[in-house]
Amino acid sequence: MNLPLALFLFASGILALNSTISSVLSDYYPLYTAFAFPALFLLCPSLWFYVEGLTADRPWQLQKKQLSHYGLVAPAILISMMMLFLPEHIHAAIFIHDEDVEAPFVSILLACILIMMLLWLTQCAYTLLKILRRLNQYRKRLKDIFSNHENKELNWLNWLLFIAIGVWLCSVVTIFTSNLFDHAMFNSNTELLLSLLLIWCITHFGLQQKPVLVMQAGCVIKEMTTEHGNTPPKKDPTTHKYQRSALDEAQSARIAIKVNSAMEQDKLYLDPNLSLQKLSKHLNISPNYISQTLNETLAISFFDFVNQWRIEAAKPKILANSSTVLDIALEVGFNARSSFYKAFKQTTGKTPSEFRKAHVNS
Repeated sequence: MNLPLALFLFASGILALNSTISSVLSDYYPLYTAFAFPALFLLCPSLWFYVEGLTADRPWQLQKKQLSHYGLVAPAILISMMMLFLPEHIHAAIFIHDEDVEAPFVSILLACILIMMLLWLTQCAYTLLKILRRLNQYRKRLKDIFSNHENKELNWLNWLLFIAIGVWLCSVVTIFTSNLFDHAMFNSNTELLLSLLLIWCITHFGLQQKPVLVMQAGCVIKEMTTEHGNTPPKKDPTTHKYQRSALDEAQSARIAIKVNSAMEQDKLYLDPNLSLQKLSKHLNISPNYISQTLNETLAISFFDFVNQWRIEAAKPKILANSSTVLDIALEVGFNARSSFYKAFKQTTGKTPSEFRKAHVNS
């Protein structure tokens, strides 16, 4: 997944140089625009493939058939070649001074650029929706595998998307304001700053992030392969998780009893790093069967199931009022005070202090 990340950073870096090249190295600006225009169409597919690889539950790599997502790069390269044929004074008139040039070749070129920009904006919107949907599926998948998923939810990607949208909107607003009002609402320094901020964010966070589902959910895929004797479908397992499972209702009921017994007697919920795989090893039951039992028989995710036991263990401690909320949260298996508050409010409908007051008054 580092390949699409590198492509995204490469394209972002080229585009961030626009104001610098036009003002400092103006003689090379025609050549720069020829490279920068195709780079624009590397952004969306590269960002999508990075997110897809990061949220995959199998080792991911870019396949040849996926290169069709970069389809707009080819016509963009043709347009950039057309730009190279422009005389220097015409190029400067169009792309630097924003002057009208009456020539058939120039009219065709500008029409092609306009069509490509509209296609790019459509691609941006479509990619954004795909990424948001993918992240939503990924976060649901986390709840099937982990009892705590702090630092795994990829919330930084939400900020990245916000910054990316901000940069793109600033560019669009700058173009329209310069055309309509003969001045730019955002100067080149603002655009450069936003672009560098975008590059820094994805470099800083992107290189640190690991595909946690590949590391933790690989065992589930292996189990599914063993159970069914062949490789499971390549589609995302969040859509057809148990379609081929051999687990029947009687088996599921027995697994539900064993899972609840492990929580009640062995108090596995006290382990802040409890995962589906750890529970599977403790019970010597397929992780896929446990997940199916929780989701279909008990109608609850692994994350919510474990946290319910933690909340039940925390209630008497809250009422005793002998420890701080943070200490209680850590004692019952939570990693942070904020996640404990959120789970407690979701389960009881009250904050810990409101819960204590309600029982004291009653």
